[in-house]
Amino acid sequence: MEQKPIGNCYYLGKLYPIYATVDPSTTKVTICWDGKGFLGASPKIGEVDFTDALKSFYIKASHKFIEERLKLYQPQVKVKYRSFSIENTQIKWGSCSSKRHLTFNWKLIMFPVSAIDYVVVHELCHLIHMNHDRSFWRLVGKIYPKYKEAMSILGTEKTRET
Repeated sequence: MEQKPIGNCYYLGKLYPIYATVDPSTTKVTICWDGKGFLGASPKIGEVDFTDALKSFYIKASHKFIEERLKLYQPQVKVKYRSFSIENTQIKWGSCSSKRHLTFNWKLIMFPVSAIDYVVVHELCHLIHMNHDRSFWRLVGKIYPKYKEAMSILGTEKTRET
């Protein structure tokens, strides 16, 4: 019997189906990724809200994926960050503190890799330039030349301090 999706969600810029199953051995609603879609498991039959489980999956996946991207771009930018976290920020895709802590929005994992890479490079570049002056944007462009395309995907605009 073919299972029908209960909805769709974005992951790394592509839309994938979510399938639901009942698993009496589990105690809570969970979501996992099988490479082709999301599989939601619930301990009970009936209407199940997978929202929290999906958010939890996205947060874990974001942490793992962004950590990999930081390792890829850190040597190119030639900087070291102290720590990073995945958070539920409402207005920013990422931030960089003066204590060298980087923060990334968990929702980035829904966007294409190019958009995630841009935000990673953007925040790493802030470790050198803590503003959006010409030097900052030159460095971003040197490391990630297609940053303007990524910005349009994220719906952000280039800013510069005067």
